[in-house]
Amino acid sequence: MSGHPSHPMAKGILMIATVGEDVDAVLIGIRDYPVQKLILMHTPAFAPQAQEIKDKVGAIFVDTEVRVVDESQVLMDTLRQVADIQAQEAMHFDDVVVNVSSGDKMQTCSALSAAFVHGVPAIGVMGDAPFALPVLKFSYAELISDAKYRILESLQSIGGHADSLNDLSEKSGVEKSLLSYHLRTTREGKGLEDMGLIDIERGTFGRLGITLTEMGRLILMGRA
Repeated sequence: MSGHPSHPMAKGILMIATVGEDVDAVLIGIRDYPVQKLILMHTPAFAPQAQEIKDKVGAIFVDTEVRVVDESQVLMDTLRQVADIQAQEAMHFDDVVVNVSSGDKMQTCSALSAAFVHGVPAIGVMGDAPFALPVLKFSYAELISDAKYRILESLQSIGGHADSLNDLSEKSGVEKSLLSYHLRTTREGKGLEDMGLIDIERGTFGRLGITLTEMGRLILMGRA
């Protein structure tokens, strides 16, 4: 197996690959990158293809793990699993790369979204060669200030929901007068609501209820 010239790594690469009908596209990624571990992500329909790839890659002594994606919520489960992989595995490798060249449209779009959220390089395959996809070099999570993180972490610690701004201010340590600045978009920047990390609803007596979204939970998971 040859190494990619732009990746002179010592510990090698962890490659996450979506799996569909095109088995060769995953194998080409393995051939052209110094992959030490491969994690295959597939919906139940593509279990045979994942097993075929695992058998072939095992013959060249690349550690391979297979993960099944919930087909009823492909996007969120893919985001969740990539966040878990980043948190648990990334420190053991020089880099993490997501190969989105195989898999159905929903799988590949979900994996590319996960790469964007976590600032992970992504590749596709055209013909017999991989090519880099334009994913930002930093993670979505890096756009969030420490104060915003405190708000998200506080929501998570109380079960994901605060009944009022007073409750959230007390729990997070962020003054009530500043909460609106962080929760809703202003001229200075995006608020947590517009970033899709919280939902805000007006309750009884005009009080605002704030709920942590699934995306908010995933951002926290990726930061852990």
